[in-house]
Amino acid sequence: MMRSTLLAIRKVHGHNGYRLGATLSFPRKNTFSAAAYRPLSTLSSFNFSDEVRSALEQKKPLVALESTIISHGMPYPQNYDTALQVEQVVRDNGAIPATIAILGGQVHIGLSNDQIRDLAKLGRRVVKASRRDLAVVVSKKQTGATTVSGTMVLAHRAGISVFATGGIGGVHRGYENTMDASADLTELGRTPVAVVCAGVKSILDIGRTLEFLETQGVTVATYGSTPDFPAFFTRTSGFQSMLNIETSMDAAKIIAANQELDLQSGIVFSVPIPEDEAMDDALVDEAIDIAVKESIQQNIVGKESTPFLLKRVNELTGGNSLKSNIALVKHNASVAAKIAKDLSAISARSTIGGQRRSYSTSARRLERHRINHDQVNHGPIMVIGGAVVDITSTATVATADSMLGSSYPGITRNGLGGVGRNVAEGISRLNPESCIFVTAVGGRAGGSEANADADTDEDVFGQWLIDRMALRGMNTQEIHQIPSARTATYVAIHDATGNLLSAIADMVVFELMPLDKVREAILRHRPGTVCFDGNLSIPCMRTILEMCRDQDIHTFFEPTSEAKCGRVLDASLQTFLKDGLLRFASPNEYELRTMAARARELNGGYEEQTIVQRYYDDNTGTISEEQEFANYKDLLLDATAVSQFIPTLFIKLGSSGVLVCQRTSERVGQQLNIDTEAGVMIWQPFFAHKVDNIKSVSGAGDSFVASMVTSLHSMGKNKPSSLPPSQQRTGIDPSSFWKQLSLFVKDAQTAATLTLQTHETISPALATTAQAKRLRLSKKC
Repeated sequence: MMRSTLLAIRKVHGHNGYRLGATLSFPRKNTFSAAAYRPLSTLSSFNFSDEVRSALEQKKPLVALESTIISHGMPYPQNYDTALQVEQVVRDNGAIPATIAILGGQVHIGLSNDQIRDLAKLGRRVVKASRRDLAVVVSKKQTGATTVSGTMVLAHRAGISVFATGGIGGVHRGYENTMDASADLTELGRTPVAVVCAGVKSILDIGRTLEFLETQGVTVATYGSTPDFPAFFTRTSGFQSMLNIETSMDAAKIIAANQELDLQSGIVFSVPIPEDEAMDDALVDEAIDIAVKESIQQNIVGKESTPFLLKRVNELTGGNSLKSNIALVKHNASVAAKIAKDLSAISARSTIGGQRRSYSTSARRLERHRINHDQVNHGPIMVIGGAVVDITSTATVATADSMLGSSYPGITRNGLGGVGRNVAEGISRLNPESCIFVTAVGGRAGGSEANADADTDEDVFGQWLIDRMALRGMNTQEIHQIPSARTATYVAIHDATGNLLSAIADMVVFELMPLDKVREAILRHRPGTVCFDGNLSIPCMRTILEMCRDQDIHTFFEPTSEAKCGRVLDASLQTFLKDGLLRFASPNEYELRTMAARARELNGGYEEQTIVQRYYDDNTGTISEEQEFANYKDLLLDATAVSQFIPTLFIKLGSSGVLVCQRTSERVGQQLNIDTEAGVMIWQPFFAHKVDNIKSVSGAGDSFVASMVTSLHSMGKNKPSSLPPSQQRTGIDPSSFWKQLSLFVKDAQTAATLTLQTHETISPALATTAQAKRLRLSKKC
């Protein structure tokens, strides 16, 4: 049965407007436009602050705030102080503030105090970002302050329907000669966000602005006792809105009806400045006339016009216009918060077919995204680990035995390295858009390109890494630039024959990996698999394992080096490891030895070692040479020790091949099995492919891991907790795993072989392999 929504409007005699009153009935749609509610996972460059994300999860009212008012609207420090005060006003009135900006190419919905301070200090050096600028600023990894238009676009994408600002842009004076009109006006005609403002700045042509908005189909209402349209610094402009409303609930009902009708256009709620803060009309008009004349004489037009006029008017009024500006912004924020709160209340009690309706004061996107991944654990692969700039200098002339104390002619090359980065690139080449890479690099003070020309010794490699990873098709949205930190570098010096003489590794930045960003990334993308490397700090590993436990995510560990591989078996992580939360690892034989020693310290396991030793001794004659590596017994003993904590191991043995070992609860197929008191040890050797024309061994193991993680991810569509109890520790069905393992290893060895035949750390040819073709085909299906 069709329901109705009531929109109450009545004509008021003596006014050119309308007030809420008599009812008109419209048919109600049973659904909102699907396009208006997109899962957060599709917002590829969005970062949500903890406060905003919590509000989304709990469906609390949210108010969007622009950032151009911080960068271009006021001088420092008033802009910083005002921004914090406005956010607090929103909180005090029952809503959550979401200041929107683009920082280093990433859209931020909600800013920290430090981020607001950085933006305030940079001021007009940042890009003023309207709709037309958004894609450019993001693609160039720039920092941008969003205008009313830009904020509306991003707020709507984030699912926020109420936006507070000072005043909207409009038609400029002299429009008939310049055709200069703000993009805010057309945005209001096509983006369903309610803008709470103090009307149009009186430096503009208010009459033509209101005509423009009418043509665009924008509802314009004055929030007050009369429909008089305010003029920013003053309470009246001589023009009127189409209606006036007197309560926040009335405003919220209009927003709800606008969404119900799926009008896809915005609403302007013009709020007169408080009487005690309003400026004298004559004083303002005189200052504006002078400022406009000066702007014409100096040929100041476009997006530079409004900042110039506001600055000049403030000077001509002795600073009074700035005080009024700050007062009206705070007032608008309080009204917007009340409207958002009432809109949330309407949502809470609105029903259709017995189900709760949700009006978009905060997005429904998060809820839909979570429901999707409760049903299918097949989000992207996430790699968390190191990204390194490899700098190699090679002498081009014969050198003395010692190169110390002198300089030599040579060639220096920069390359991309880091285990995590290599693995992420490999996955991205095999299956484009399937991998999210999380890492930390150095950044400029303030994290912006705006001071890129500053005469400082700040890190320059971070942006270089990001740019080149993007060119390789990698997702760079979770690469975090840490101001004043140094991007990880590996600097090597070789003699003319290519022998390494000395090297210095600077990897401190990985200890600075922000744990809150790691948590946010996992929550934002809901990966099906997380692979992390040994570069990370122990607290970071703990955070990953804890989040993957809570989110029911498969985990894979790449040990990285002998010096770092033992971190994952730190005593502080023992609880997670004994619960089987780390399911896969890919050590080489030296890393395995180090990890085994650490595992024995944690949990003796000597009885199991004896069982494996006895099995090996008893079956020496039955294990064929084809099944045995040179140090087979030692590998099995070490693997047995480590498998107490990490049940499945892919042991990389270089030119010999790979040994796969797994501890499970049941015997499987024709593989070699050892029964122990704590389960069955299963293993199978895979010998290496013959490779001709080897150019570099760097990255071959990482290519193997990239392929294997991709295969396991495609297999592990079910969450670990949904498996039978006997399979939950391994996270997969052992029988299915061993049946498919030959193909998995073949694909991984092919990837490693291709990288061996190139100087690149990851061969671009991975995109042409049979595995990559199968993955592309599966997407089409």
